[in-house]
Amino acid sequence: MTAFVVGLTGPMGAGKSMVAAMLRELGAKVLDADALVHDEQLRGTVGYSAIVQTFGTKVLGEDKEIDRSKLAAEVFGDPARLRRLEQILHPRVIARVLEARSMLPDDAVLVVEAIKLLDGELRKASDRIWVVVAPHKLMLERLALRGIGEREAALRLAQQLTEDQFRAAADVVIVNDGDRERTRERVRNAWLEVRRARA
Repeated sequence: MTAFVVGLTGPMGAGKSMVAAMLRELGAKVLDADALVHDEQLRGTVGYSAIVQTFGTKVLGEDKEIDRSKLAAEVFGDPARLRRLEQILHPRVIARVLEARSMLPDDAVLVVEAIKLLDGELRKASDRIWVVVAPHKLMLERLALRGIGEREAALRLAQQLTEDQFRAAADVVIVNDGDRERTRERVRNAWLEVRRARA
């Protein structure tokens, strides 16, 4: 038996990070796949070298680090280039998740928060898939608070899986409809089920 992995996903603005924070409070070890991706792009890493080799120095900022917005502009809207970037980064993220899992005690729960969890190998590394969903209007409002305009937010959400597709892949669905305490209760109940199954 090894540590149990919960893959936590859902559309942008659904509230994955809030749910992850609640799980951390309940005793889960939480990894943010986006933060791991960021680490794997830092100068001096294999990921950095592969990205610069593939996309050229135009994706670098003045500090010679990878400028994430320049890189995003290179790959979004071009599925082949996006796939190439994912081929560089995803294996490194998986390796980090498996390493973290191997270092935890057998009765631990590792939560991996990842927007693209269902698209690749991370899904296979998860024992359970938890999906966070929220009303469309609420997601747009949350993205606006992050400085993402309504048109861009709608465009990004349209490029992701639909709520039905997310739900179909889920072992657990957490509805995050703006009532924080109700969401916390849903998270706690789902967490208790995981702990019972591990007992």
